[in-house]
Amino acid sequence: MDRPAMASVFRVRHAPATVSGVRSTGQGQADPIIRVRSLGEAIRFVAHAFPQYDISAVAITAGDPSIPRLGGLEAKALWREYGERWSEE
Repeated sequence: MDRPAMASVFRVRHAPATVSGVRSTGQGQADPIIRVRSLGEAIRFVAHAFPQYDISAVAITAGDPSIPRLGGLEAKALWREYGERWSEE
């Protein structure tokens, strides 16, 4: 993901989002249901999910159709670029 694409995602960080494909790493534990309100929260969750969760199949979808579905690598790259600013107003 290039910087202009990252900036586009960052601009809509308050858009509603969902996180799917997260697996529990604990033996015998059910896979979690992740509830986030915004794209920024979803990015933050995925960036901090390891080692409690396996995010190899994670998918973040935003309520904004201009934002493509994001995987774990994109979420981590976005977090490295913007960090805690995902949570700012």
